[in-house]
Amino acid sequence: MRLVATGLLMYVTLVGVAHADVPAVHAGAQAVPPVQAGEPVLPQQMDARRNIRGCAADETCSRPGDAMRELDIELFPAPGASPWLDERTVTSSRVEAGSTRAVKKPSELRPEHPWLDQLELPDLPVAWSHRLVDYLVFYKTDPRGRSIISSWLVAQGRYKDLISSYLRKARLPQDLIYVAMIESSYDPNTLSSAGALGLWQFMPEGGRIYGLRQDRWVDERKDPYRATIAQMDYFHDLHQRFGDWPIALAAFNVGYGAMLRSVARYNTNDYYKLCEYENGLPWETCLYTPKILATAIVGHNRALFGMDKLEVKQAETWDEVSVPVSLTFSVIARAAGVAEAEIKRLNPHLRRGRTPPGEPGYVVRVPIGRKAETQRKLIELESDWDGYDSYIVAHGERFEDVATTYGISTSALRRLNGVEHESEISGGTVLVVPRISAEQRTKNQAKAKAKLLGSGIDHKDGEPLIVPVPDKDFIVDGKQRVFYRVVTGDTVKSIAKALGATRGEIATWNGLEPEANLHPKMVLVAWVSPTFDADKQRVALLDETQLVIVTRGSPEHLDLAEQRTGRARIEYVADKKEKLEDVAKRYGMGSHDLARINRISYNKVLEKGDKIIVYQVTDPKRSERAEEQWKKVPRPKKGKAEPKKKAEAKAEAPRKGPHQGDPRREEIQPTSSPVTKPTQVD
Repeated sequence: MRLVATGLLMYVTLVGVAHADVPAVHAGAQAVPPVQAGEPVLPQQMDARRNIRGCAADETCSRPGDAMRELDIELFPAPGASPWLDERTVTSSRVEAGSTRAVKKPSELRPEHPWLDQLELPDLPVAWSHRLVDYLVFYKTDPRGRSIISSWLVAQGRYKDLISSYLRKARLPQDLIYVAMIESSYDPNTLSSAGALGLWQFMPEGGRIYGLRQDRWVDERKDPYRATIAQMDYFHDLHQRFGDWPIALAAFNVGYGAMLRSVARYNTNDYYKLCEYENGLPWETCLYTPKILATAIVGHNRALFGMDKLEVKQAETWDEVSVPVSLTFSVIARAAGVAEAEIKRLNPHLRRGRTPPGEPGYVVRVPIGRKAETQRKLIELESDWDGYDSYIVAHGERFEDVATTYGISTSALRRLNGVEHESEISGGTVLVVPRISAEQRTKNQAKAKAKLLGSGIDHKDGEPLIVPVPDKDFIVDGKQRVFYRVVTGDTVKSIAKALGATRGEIATWNGLEPEANLHPKMVLVAWVSPTFDADKQRVALLDETQLVIVTRGSPEHLDLAEQRTGRARIEYVADKKEKLEDVAKRYGMGSHDLARINRISYNKVLEKGDKIIVYQVTDPKRSERAEEQWKKVPRPKKGKAEPKKKAEAKAEAPRKGPHQGDPRREEIQPTSSPVTKPTQVD
């Protein structure tokens, strides 16, 4: 398919069927779960289903006469007939030369294989074509074909009972089970290069339309149970739209929109005709329906194809247990007395090796017959799972901040939540965290906040964070200014949504390229409603009193930035002709660095009176850059590095000496206060 636990007394409830809709996520300690039973009702997008179906899902779209004809066929079928078989007689076209020859018997296409006329047919309409017959011959006579079809028939045993029961319940052709054979080989973990996933190969958007949950913890496209329920509605919608199974199946492959365009372009609704025209349908789609029909025919004639002795896989069966908190597969397996791999196999939709946090009462599957043992053992194993809570990450909150808040290392938090990279975590993500007291959490949060504010470039503890913005004096009437720290995985779109702004506004306020990526440690300014409640919206904002707001690229900004590195921006005036390289060496800099700072050529020769900006080391211990630069300053020019306080005194009182005012011969001494000077040559 290409569509597009806490407490000493634990409550464990065994139910018959799992939830389908996504329950509300609760942060903190988890309550005792309620009992939920009954077949899941998937939260489908009914407007999108209307687009696929052609009318509302709860409406009868066909004309009364058509509906009566369907009822007649269903109630009074001809002997041995199926209500889904097409009664029409396929005739040759007198207009379209070269069309596929219509035949009544498959042996007319391959006379050397008379056994083709002995086949029992499926309950899907069959139009004999060279493609269909060639597939049948391939499956019967070619070792490769026999190997493929036998492996598929063996795998079919896992979900045949499940799929067939829902096809019967939905009053759909039983042989639609072979669609899953072609789509996934009955493997719920199958992922296509296009992103289709699961037994029925739902694409992400298709899964959402039909109510299949997809988030960090759960992807119900991989759940054979829920995905099959959803697929029944999708089959119904496609058949309602096209009214013919061959073209409906083709639409299942190529997408209903593409099929409708093809029908309109060539003005025919005959699937087999569309496959004859140049660019009518994709090559894969023209093979798709014959391939399904061929596998269905083999399934109905296993003895003839030598497949009647196959030992098919055992049907998947399970019991379902409602758990009070997020439990790992290992804990569930120990409680059930089975291998962890069995729990994983029965719950392929659980993506992180545990049930989702913040959802008390989530239903997990255990091997059939193990429910009583699981119930008893989970209580005994309470110490293994009681002690964890759920936490909802705020927008702008770093993964390391969460780790600090809950007194756990980032690596341990990653392991606990199956996180491979921090970019997986964004605002609204639910994490499993250790349970700690409210008092300890408050203390840890203060530490996390201090670490956040102290994580600027060349930043030291206790210093305010420098935030450069396009214009520090800019205001928006009727709005309040807030500052948001970018974390891994943030986008302009996600930040705009969290702050109730538009992408364009965020980009304009911050001078951003909207399509370029954001990076951690960036701080964005935004203007929000005066009533904006950051806690309620779960957005982590910076405290403006702990920030120094400067206009980006201004002398104030550049002076402060260099001061943080242990350097001062000073103006150098050439008193004679000299090379830029010689000036650079005097200050321990490279000529290319000096050229970049002043936007001039690295081989420029300064004329008398030319002014440039140089970075002079004031505190070699402040940063690695200052230390490295200080090492490159020629010894005769260094003088004696003095304690910081003395250096500050020297900065306040100008030095007197025979070479005072001669920058070429002046000894370079570490100072602490930067001197703001022009950044361009006059």
